[in-house]
Amino acid sequence: MRQRGLSLIELMVALPIGSLLIDGAVTVYSNSRSTFAVNEAVARLQDEARFALTLLEPDVALAGYYGFTNAPETLQLVRGTDPDVVLAPASAMRQRPLPPLAPDPDPAPGLPASAHDCGVNFAVDVLSPVQGSNGEFLLGPAARTACEPCGEGAVEGADTLTVRRASSAPSVARDGRVQIMASRLRSRTAQMLFADGQPPATVDDDHRVHDLVVRSYYLSRDSDDRPGVPSLRVKALAEAGGQPVFVDSEVLSRVEDLQVQFGIDTGDYDGDGTLDPGADADGDGVPETDGRATRYVSPDFPGLDRAQVVAVRLWLRLRSERAEPGFADDRTYRYADVEYTPAGAERGFRRLLVTRTIVLRNSRTL
Repeated sequence: MRQRGLSLIELMVALPIGSLLIDGAVTVYSNSRSTFAVNEAVARLQDEARFALTLLEPDVALAGYYGFTNAPETLQLVRGTDPDVVLAPASAMRQRPLPPLAPDPDPAPGLPASAHDCGVNFAVDVLSPVQGSNGEFLLGPAARTACEPCGEGAVEGADTLTVRRASSAPSVARDGRVQIMASRLRSRTAQMLFADGQPPATVDDDHRVHDLVVRSYYLSRDSDDRPGVPSLRVKALAEAGGQPVFVDSEVLSRVEDLQVQFGIDTGDYDGDGTLDPGADADGDGVPETDGRATRYVSPDFPGLDRAQVVAVRLWLRLRSERAEPGFADDRTYRYADVEYTPAGAERGFRRLLVTRTIVLRNSRTL
């Protein structure tokens, strides 16, 4: 009986052909997995960048919103139910730009000490709707000493950004919160700031209570439960134990850098280096804004406190979850006043740089 099968020659021909087919299939599978992993990493970076910008944009856009007004000079700190007992006007709640070793400014009266944890008057400097520092953790000109322990883990070279405004929705008066009694009838003359839970007017259609929102965004070298992984964090004015305090929380992990520039209205709309006719209507040397940003400057720009900030430009640099074998990030990232080229083990991470220019909806005429 004859047996059927492959001859030795047929087997020797079939083996390499089969090996080639298997090798090709494995290669296609491996490449598909690699492509999927890369696409997934890029998509995750894009999603996280979108999340961060979606969180930051409305917060920054509302800077300077104080209920029924966008004029912070009308805010007055009061105590109790008598709005005529003014403890401090807005000008007395400022953080004065202090030289090194100068004494702290006088704290606004009527506020508990916990409200000054991030610097004297830092929580109530309503005349500074947006504020920042350039390349260092410095929440305000008078906060260098008070906030030094807070900045021990901050990323060197990253900026900070502080936003002050009223909560977008009305709140209820409660002890332990710094709040605004917004008056529709006195929107251009006197709005009331209080911190004792006692609203200085009856809440009705023309009088609403809003929480004072103060948020400072900065970068930390560590994420929650992940030492060595940088993160975007925020210090927010909140309430704890019946006292106004600043609570620190993580916004997003794996953010390597935050850079900030402020768009200011210089009154030079034709670009000739001088104030345009009519731009300084009251003759005080400060242009009356029409809402156009004619120049973008760093947060430490001299004279920024005399300029009208009408926009904020942000940059965020994010990195992937883990280093990718065989990948090397050789790009040089140039943005704001930063030039960054990954080196060493950092070259193994994928990165995404995103930017957003946010127009302040409550910028006003000075």
